[in-house]
Order: sequence, then structure tokens, then C-alpha cells
Amino acid sequence: MENSQQIIKYLEEVANVLLDLRVPVPFHLLIAGGAYMLLLQKRQSTEDIDFAVIESPRSRHTQNSVFRVQVKKAEISGNSSTVPYATEFKQAVETVAHKYKNLPEDWLNDEAAVYYYDDAPHAEVTFWRSFGNILHVYLPTMEYMLATKIAAYRPKDRNDIRVLIGELNIRTRDQAQAIADAFLLPDAQEFWEVKKKLKRLFP
Repeated sequence: MENSQQIIKYLEEVANVLLDLRVPVPFHLLIAGGAYMLLLQKRQSTEDIDFAVIESPRSRHTQNSVFRVQVKKAEISGNSSTVPYATEFKQAVETVAHKYKNLPEDWLNDEAAVYYYDDAPHAEVTFWRSFGNILHVYLPTMEYMLATKIAAYRPKDRNDIRVLIGELNIRTRDQAQAIADAFLLPDAQEFWEVKKKLKRLFP
């Protein structure tokens, strides 16, 4: 995927398949990772769309309002999902993949969701848009995304981290640590050696 228009088109098609399958309940999804950076126009491409299922917000929010949501301890991907209508969701994703030969079968997946619900379960988000009133999609704040990317700190995350640090005008290790503290659980920070990673970022 090379632009936000492609992401929008593919998600619209997933929503249409879900409606055709008569799925009666909506999905509330947090989009993260490379797709998030692409939507911010801070990346040129992404291979897939990472998401996590979140609890349905208790009230409607405008597009620009920031609020907290709970990341569900559940995944749609895999064979033993406890998410209602997970089978239909996966079917919709595969249907769209078969229509567009450039898409892998798992182009929309929550295989990384465990890192969000285990390490940073209280996400700070904005509402992005709905598709067919069946897919409600939210985007994390840059601060939440930065905290989770610092924890991961894979080679492919490093450029995203630098971009987010610049966008947030973070100049010191203490500022970055405060963002990590706001979202990453203490056990997660210890496990992912966040302090050591921040020393590399802010020597």
C-alpha cells in the first residue's frame, strides 16, 4: 500500500463484504504500525495494516477529540478467536485480497495486538472514520505510537521513531521517558528494556 486512498478503498471493501455477510455487530479497530505512519504521510508504503480490537467507546467522539480506550485482550487472527464474527471478518479480508493480486491474504491483521493489550492496554486515540457503520476505525496519538515503537525498537521502527520524536519536538530523554510512562506498563518497560533504548536514542 502506497497511500491513504488505497487503505480507505480496501477498508470500504471489507465493510461491504461484512454487510453482505449480514454481520450484525460493528468492529472497533485501532490502526497502528506502518499503516498509521502512512496515513500521517510520514511513510511511503506499508506491506500490511496492523490493528488491535478496542472496546466500544461509551459515547460518540468528534474526529479531533482525543480520548482513552481499552485495547481488548483478544485477536481476530488465528483459529481460536473469541471475537464475535471473527470468521466473517477473516473471510472479508481474504475476499478483498483475492480481488487485488498485490495484497497478501493477511494484509489486514491483528497478529501484533498482543503487544498493545499486554504492554500498553490504555490507548490514547482519535476517531478516524467509519465504513458502512460496521467498521469504526481509530488512530492512536503520536505519543501512544511512539511509546509502543520504543518498546519494540526493531530496525524497521527506527526511522518511525525518529520521525515521531521530531513531530512531538522531544529533545530530552526525560521527555521521552514521560511518554513511555504514560502508556507502557512498568513490567513491559522492564521486559523491553526501555531505559536502555532511551539511552541509545538520547545519548
